[in-house]
Amino acid sequence: MRHALFVVVCLTFSVNASENLSDHAQFCAPVAAQNCGDYLQQQLTALTPYSSAWYRIKAYQLNYLFDKHQFRQLNTEAEQLLQQPNLPEVLKVQLYFYYAKTLFYFERRDEAKHYAKLALAMLEEVYHAFGDPLRLVELANLHYSLGELEQAGQLLQVAQSRYQKSKDPQFSFELNSNLALVAHQRGDLAAAAAYRSEALTAASALGHHNKIIVAMGNLARTRQLLGQLQEALQLYQDSLQFTAAAEHRVQHQIHLLRLSEISLQLQQPAQARAYLQQVIPEQLGPGHRQLYQQLATALDHTP
Repeated sequence: MRHALFVVVCLTFSVNASENLSDHAQFCAPVAAQNCGDYLQQQLTALTPYSSAWYRIKAYQLNYLFDKHQFRQLNTEAEQLLQQPNLPEVLKVQLYFYYAKTLFYFERRDEAKHYAKLALAMLEEVYHAFGDPLRLVELANLHYSLGELEQAGQLLQVAQSRYQKSKDPQFSFELNSNLALVAHQRGDLAAAAAYRSEALTAASALGHHNKIIVAMGNLARTRQLLGQLQEALQLYQDSLQFTAAAEHRVQHQIHLLRLSEISLQLQQPAQARAYLQQVIPEQLGPGHRQLYQQLATALDHTP
């Protein structure tokens, strides 16, 4: 089972999982008409708790919670599961990974670093044993989370060089997304935009809506920061067809908010108001809610 990766969206600490289709999305595919979260819970209820089959479905559920930004529930689930003895090793590293990421999200950085290092040690063993290129990218991502930018960059360069002939769009998506993170952190927005464009190409090849949303949002935000406002506006507008479903409501609100902000930057206040009126501020995190208030105030003082 592959583990989900964190993708930090530009300057804000919002997170998006990038699970692969062999995990919960594929498991839920036969019941596409039913909410995947509900289906996973039904499957768990029918199984003996802590059995091998139960752990397998539980791993899918953790992946689903991460993908849908349900970080509080994910944090609680991971914390409870880590108290269980004799956890499967694959699940344990997944739990360390998720628990560390949710702790980072809730700004419990010292605890987060502890669990990130546990995940790091286990992932290093997995990579050395199996040589899976995605594990190398995950290692780089964890170093990035720990603020170890040089180590992250070096590992990504190794992955890029060693697996340059790879035709796997999943690997391309994860590699370029993480190369963009490092480039952005170094202040090289042009390079970050180039990597994010490659990530969007890979996401489109996969045909996976969540990855397309992540890739479009990241590239649009970078274009915005580069002052390429029309390009950013178009990307955010195009993304709305993917974020319209209820399960993507958080991303939908953020993208509407950015559309309002960019419209105001383009001196189109009527369009900015139209987008802002669609935003439900209660569905935004603290940072984006603050931006919502700033835009509302600015528009109140704009003819």
